[in-house]
Amino acid sequence: MRVDTFLVADDHAIVRAGLKTVMKDLHPFSHGDDAVNGDQVIDLVKKNNYDIIILDVNMPDTDCIAMISNILAYKEKSRILVFSMNSEQLYAKRFLKLGVLGYLDKESSAEEIKKAIQNVLNGNLYISPDLKKHLYEDMMAKRTENPFEKLSNREIQIAKYLLLGYSHAEIKKTLNLHSSTVGTHRLRFFQKLKIKNLFELGELVKLYHMDFSKV
Repeated sequence: MRVDTFLVADDHAIVRAGLKTVMKDLHPFSHGDDAVNGDQVIDLVKKNNYDIIILDVNMPDTDCIAMISNILAYKEKSRILVFSMNSEQLYAKRFLKLGVLGYLDKESSAEEIKKAIQNVLNGNLYISPDLKKHLYEDMMAKRTENPFEKLSNREIQIAKYLLLGYSHAEIKKTLNLHSSTVGTHRLRFFQKLKIKNLFELGELVKLYHMDFSKV
């Protein structure tokens, strides 16, 4: 009889409940703990040995990079599966380099979630078919590591002011541009960076340690 212990960390109760149900489907005798932020995760990891840790990386008051680094510092053989709404293409490589064993989009099917959990429980790396395809395309095209290199100088300027909280009208005035031009540049660099909103832009800036102060 297999008994697995697990930790599910997400600030949404319905997500935690859903992941627990998946774990019970896979291993009926498994039992787990909940966490809603990075501090709770670290406290629980210090006290317990988990067979798998399933993490959201967008929890409030949580530095996801520091959280994962600390988990692996305390328990270096931790099997971590990141379960996030953020784009795999933007974030998965960074987290895999940190030492997680899998990265899964929250829109994944129940079967894919089960497959990812089972792979990570067995100590194996899990990469979704979509991410495998993207990594292969990156390798074949020898794409640049830093996606910000794709942006024009004007796009970087607009990204900077958006991150500083400027409105479109304020950016228009500062850079002496038409409102439609600001919107067009914003759309273009969102497409180049493969992001959907300003939050993801901010996270990408942190991931690549970008310094906009000199722009």
